[in-house]
Amino acid sequence: MSEALDQEREHQDAWYARAVESKFFEREGFRRLIAWNLVRLRAVVPLTPASRVLSLGCGTGEYELALAPAVAQLTAIDLSATAIAEAERRAHARGLTNVTWQVGPLLDVPRPPASFDVIYALGVLHHLAPAERRALLGRVREWLAPGGCFYARDPNASGLLRRATGWWFRHSSFHSPNEAALVPAAIEHELRSAGFTDVVTGYTDVLGGPLPWLVGSPSRVLWSTVFAVDRAWLATPGLRRLASQFDVRARR
Repeated sequence: MSEALDQEREHQDAWYARAVESKFFEREGFRRLIAWNLVRLRAVVPLTPASRVLSLGCGTGEYELALAPAVAQLTAIDLSATAIAEAERRAHARGLTNVTWQVGPLLDVPRPPASFDVIYALGVLHHLAPAERRALLGRVREWLAPGGCFYARDPNASGLLRRATGWWFRHSSFHSPNEAALVPAAIEHELRSAGFTDVVTGYTDVLGGPLPWLVGSPSRVLWSTVFAVDRAWLATPGLRRLASQFDVRARR
C-alpha cells in the first residue's frame, strides 16, 4: 500500500469511527441529502430488478441499503474497514441478503470482465490522484457489461459555495489530505479517453450538498428551504454550472 493510500485509509477509519459514534449521517440535513441524491441517481441510471450493481467507495452504506431491495445483486467496496463493519451491521439488521461488502483499495479488488450492469461512485473520484483515477475508469469500463452504465458524483471545482468556504473544507476534520474538487470537463475527457460513450454531465446541488457537513440543525423548515433554493438555482441555466456538486453518466 502506498504512503498516500495508507494515509487515506487511516484518515477514513478514524473519521468513520467518530461519525458512527455521533450518528453523523442520521442528522436531518444528511437524511434529506441522501434522499435527494437517490432521486437523482434513480432518474438517470437504469436500475432494474435484474441489475448487477457495483458501488465504489460505499462508506457506511446509506445508498446501498436503499438500493439493494430494487436490484438483483449489489457489491459494495470501501477502503475503510470501520465503514464496512457498520454497513454490514446495518444490512444484517434489515435482513438484506443480496449485498456483498468488501474492504480494500478500489484498484486492488479483482472483478471479472463484464460482470456488472451499473457501477457508481458517489463522492469518490475526487479522492484519487489523476493517474489513479484514469486507471480506475479503465477498470470500470472492463467491469461493465456492454451497454452498462457508470455514474459518479463529486465536488465541482467551480462551485460558488465551495469556493467561498474552500479554506474551511480543506482544514476540516472530514476532509482527507488527498482530496480535491474536480473540473467536470476534465472528468468528461477522462471518461471518453477510457472508451466510454454517451457522456453526460449534470449539476446536483448548491446548498444541500455542503451544508449538512457544516450545519447540524434538526429543523425541517431549514432543510426544506435549503433544497427549495437548490431546485430554483439548478433550474436557472446561467447559475447551474456554479453548483457545489456535479454528476456524470457514461456508457460502455
